Amino acid sequence: MAVPMFAFLLGLSWLVLTPVCVWLLFGRGHRGAVRLTGALTLAALQTLTMVVGFTEAPARIPAQTIAARDPHAGAGRPTGVRTPRAAAAMTPSPAPTQSQAQGGPPACDSRIPNPEAVRLSFQGRALHGLTVYWPASSAQCDTATVAVHQAGHRLRIWVQEGADSHHEGMHNVPVRVEQGLASLSLRLSPVARRHRRFVAIDGHTGDRIPLRSRVS
Repeated sequence: MAVPMFAFLLGLSWLVLTPVCVWLLFGRGHRGAVRLTGALTLAALQTLTMVVGFTEAPARIPAQTIAARDPHAGAGRPTGVRTPRAAAAMTPSPAPTQSQAQGGPPACDSRIPNPEAVRLSFQGRALHGLTVYWPASSAQCDTATVAVHQAGHRLRIWVQEGADSHHEGMHNVPVRVEQGLASLSLRLSPVARRHRRFVAIDGHTGDRIPLRSRVS
């Protein structure tokens, strides 16, 4: 405690005596003895500061050296205490999921596809079904939820993979994959009346979906 207290007093002396010494050195009318007193005071403060600095440095360096280079630092550690690396090595890995244990395909992620084409199916002069196409993914879902809303000649279509829904107007249908394209087919009920030209629209984005050639 003695060294920190002395350092505090030394700093306080610098704060108080420095303006006085500057005034003694450069004040008007001060003679040589007065200026010498100011210079000696500053020199004494500087000397004491260096002594305090050299006194504190040896007290800190050995502790840092021992902590960094002592080869027997862990010799007295109890055998029951594990280091973080050893604890991580002893931690068992998580058990595999049921699908991994059985070697089955990974579960698909529910996603909203980007339809790139729609094919309309007509029976006579009435529209009774449609097929939606989109690029298949590497983890393609086997089912999808689809909903269709007709307003005049506009057909708004909502498609979401891997999502089961029991809401009115939503249908859970299987998904087929052929040549990198996923598709689903939906039979409309009630049958929509035929217009001269239908326009298919993605219900999620509002973008228009191109129509493929119609089949009967």
